[in-house]
Amino acid sequence: FDPIVSASQVVGAEDVYEWTGAGLIADVQAWLDDPASNHGWFLYGNESESGTTKRFDSRENPNAGDRPVLIVDFILPATVGACCQEVGSCVITTEAECVASNGAYLGDGTACIDNPCGLSTGACCDPGGDCSILSEPDCLAGGGVYFGDDSVCTPNPCAPPDGACCLDDGSCVATTEDACIALSGTWQGDGSSCLDADCPVVLEPFVDPLPIPAVAQPLKGRPGGAATYQMDITEFTQQLHRDLPPTTVWGYAGTFPGPTIEATTDEPVTVLWHNDLRDETGALRTEHILPVDLCLHGPDTEGATARTVAHLHGGHIPWLVDGYPEFTALPGETQEYVYPNHQPAATLWYHDHALGITRLNVYMGLAGFYLIRDADESALSLPTGEYEIPIVIQDRSFHADGSFRYPDTWQEMYFGDTIVVNGAVWPYAEVKRGKYRFRLLNGSNSRTYTLALDDGRTFRQIGSDGGLLEAPVALTSLTIMPGERADIVVDFQDDPLGAEILLVNSAPAPFPGAAGVGVVPNIMKFVVTGGAAYSDPLPDTLRVIEPLDEAEAVIERDFELRKYTTECNGSWWLVNGVDWHHIHEYPVLGTSEVWRFINRSGMAHPMHMHLVFFQVLDRQMFEVVEGEIVPLGDPVPPAPNEAGWKDTIRVEPNELVRVIARFEDYTGRYAYHCHILEHEDHEMMRQYQTVMACPGDFDDDGTVGPADLASLLAAWGPCAGACLEDLDLSGDVGPADLAAMLANWGPCR
Repeated sequence: FDPIVSASQVVGAEDVYEWTGAGLIADVQAWLDDPASNHGWFLYGNESESGTTKRFDSRENPNAGDRPVLIVDFILPATVGACCQEVGSCVITTEAECVASNGAYLGDGTACIDNPCGLSTGACCDPGGDCSILSEPDCLAGGGVYFGDDSVCTPNPCAPPDGACCLDDGSCVATTEDACIALSGTWQGDGSSCLDADCPVVLEPFVDPLPIPAVAQPLKGRPGGAATYQMDITEFTQQLHRDLPPTTVWGYAGTFPGPTIEATTDEPVTVLWHNDLRDETGALRTEHILPVDLCLHGPDTEGATARTVAHLHGGHIPWLVDGYPEFTALPGETQEYVYPNHQPAATLWYHDHALGITRLNVYMGLAGFYLIRDADESALSLPTGEYEIPIVIQDRSFHADGSFRYPDTWQEMYFGDTIVVNGAVWPYAEVKRGKYRFRLLNGSNSRTYTLALDDGRTFRQIGSDGGLLEAPVALTSLTIMPGERADIVVDFQDDPLGAEILLVNSAPAPFPGAAGVGVVPNIMKFVVTGGAAYSDPLPDTLRVIEPLDEAEAVIERDFELRKYTTECNGSWWLVNGVDWHHIHEYPVLGTSEVWRFINRSGMAHPMHMHLVFFQVLDRQMFEVVEGEIVPLGDPVPPAPNEAGWKDTIRVEPNELVRVIARFEDYTGRYAYHCHILEHEDHEMMRQYQTVMACPGDFDDDGTVGPADLASLLAAWGPCAGACLEDLDLSGDVGPADLAAMLANWGPCR
């Protein structure tokens, strides 16, 4: 039987030996810390003299009775003892040397056995691949890899590495698959490397305060009124968590998320969206910072460029300033958009909408709030000022260097393992004892949230996508999909000082799915502090919402939501089986239509319409019989918190949802799509075109005549933003528009 010898020392014939071999001392100390690593001793005499050689089987011997037990006793000189150092490790030294090193001397003759300094130990792989039991500071000081407190060297985690192993704390070690499993790690595969391993970065929640997006400051005008803003789109670093290196992000006006634009109904706002994305050398970017999948529509012709175009989500605006996905700007270019704000008060948001790379640009940080206010809302008794807080919830994953983690090629969905609120990872917010209005926005790419307060308390929803509801709705949980907004009021009046309340999430990912699967439970924490907050009671009624009459709808259209196969990444998501280029819907200004979204897939889709707000008519489950949609049961009216104005609606699997919208004010091409950004990019986005009932009848009097001709001539030339006189949607009023108008001269109704 030939044991492996880790160290040896020639000794004499006495029963008591003085051990001076460094290897033996280290082995003995390791055996004392971890008896399981003691594999026995091999003693030998003078082999030239018969009968003097003695050999003991090692503990590797399968016969347990033949395994020796080594008993070691220390007798330390009276002039030395155990010294606990500041880092928690223990060394044997003199009292004077211990005191000189700021250590705590435990007395002459004391030993470091049984860890008298309280520092935990565990398995440490040194740079040479050997394993020993050390404290974490001692291990790291020697350049080793520490496997955690109370970890052991059996099985040996320092065996020749076969691949990468992600540990529960987010670190990565190179080891064997068996050792990885023994460490409760996640094996990354044979031949994998920690340099490329997909290990989660583990961050402590609730250590950073909640940032509040700043109010955007205009070049001219004032916030909340008619104003002009410069929004530079730039690349910079931002600290998203106390323990995370600064993250490279893209943002508007130097922040992630962008600053909040305050606006007022019917007071126009001009924004200069300037793409100033530059690489680390300071040069304008020629390529995107994230890998771009070139097989997708958009990148297949535009390449991996850092294109941007801003969409005002929820804006009732001309199509040329709507963020049309093909009208992108390259680094160095500026787009001037004028928003008329001809709509009631509501929580809107702006974000990038570039064709085929929306998911990448938003993931990098291109989003911000746009709040429209009006006199009716301002007259209500609602929390305002410091008691009105916008909250955008997004999910992200990180590399250890702080950079965002995102797949190189398109995937059907992407879910981060960390929640970022207003640009901070799992923040906390100090709140006073009273009411707060939180303007919630789901700004994630794919993740749905079912939000609740961890003590189960009731809160009240007062608004949705299109502004205030008719009356507050009491809820204990709220589900919002990407793109949806919800204004809620939470009352902390009865909470004691120091109380901590968590905003939590229970929605599976993907949604809906198996309970608990893919859930990131924590969102943020509220900490109740001193001082009184807003205490006025909420009004019983908030606004009057006139229902759109289904009987007046001129058409009901069906939109089937399904996944299909394609050579580009194997699958894509489509509406009615066709892609972006097909225009089949031409709503006439001044008319209402019913749109029926039919979800023939196994996951929910948040369907978003540009230009209009709609009202939900009903929901109904269905089954497919011989390829045909067969509704089941009776239609169900919308929940009270869905009974307001919406622009994004959740459509669950095997469900059809009917909405009604009225098309007004602007002709042009507008997008409608699933707001799961990975779906939108490939290719669950289409466009419709609004048209005039009588092209050329600009004053809507039923006749194309001299007054209309005067309007057209007055608008001749480039059309700022968009205008009715631009009949051919070319961006300017010219001969083609004049010809179209003259072709309809005279009565047209």
